[in-house]
Amino acid sequence: MSLIQLEIDDTLIQAIGLQAVNTFMERQLTLLRVQYLGKKITAAIQQSGINHQQEVKEARQEAWQEYKDKYFQNTT
Repeated sequence: MSLIQLEIDDTLIQAIGLQAVNTFMERQLTLLRVQYLGKKITAAIQQSGINHQQEVKEARQEAWQEYKDKYFQNTT
């Protein structure tokens, strides 16, 4: 793990507090990590050659059919 040192204006620290700045930076780093992972997942999906739109369409159709079979059995 790397350590980063930042210069932060003392006025800002006094105004919102050191813990608030620390929490903000941790959240930003978490967001950055999630974005990075999202890009990696997107690239992996694209490289897989799977047509995800077709997969989603088929999954929806299967789910709808399963729902109809379960809840509309005796409605006719």
